[in-house]
Amino acid sequence: MNARNILETFHNNEDGATSTEYIVLLILIACFVIGIVKVFGNTLSEKYQAADELIMKEVRF
Repeated sequence: MNARNILETFHNNEDGATSTEYIVLLILIACFVIGIVKVFGNTLSEKYQAADELIMKEVRF
């Protein structure tokens, strides 16, 4: 096997490209989730805190 065949083998191998595409897609999804949590995180936290306070005040065991 000569150098040209080895280089052609590496050039035709697309496993690395597919893995890279999946990694980029995973990073984009993670950024989207982080953005959603940043935007709505405080609002959800306030709603859960208000619900917790109401339950503590109203519910008797």
